[in-house]
Amino acid sequence: MNNRRLELHERPAPAVGNNKHKKFIQWIVEYLSMAGGQANTLEIYYWLNENTKQGLQIHALVNVLSKGPFETVGEESAHNGLGVKRVVKIWQVKVDKVEERSERT
Repeated sequence: MNNRRLELHERPAPAVGNNKHKKFIQWIVEYLSMAGGQANTLEIYYWLNENTKQGLQIHALVNVLSKGPFETVGEESAHNGLGVKRVVKIWQVKVDKVEERSERT
């Protein structure tokens, strides 16, 4: 059903729509486990685009990270591919989401 037909208080909570980015979430969780549990946005972005066939744009990645089972830990300065310095967030998997998955299996 289209959410526009629902009243605002009846609409579901924001989430990554229709499991469109389910595979990206799995790849990000895999990368975070390899990277020691935490990584910044640019590290995740470059790893996804080097190791997946279709890749992902930065604004779509930020959307997946903010609405998926991830949380911010802090911020740090990083250089993008052109050498421009910018402040990026550090991400990790939410602890309660990991516990839920381990309980189901």
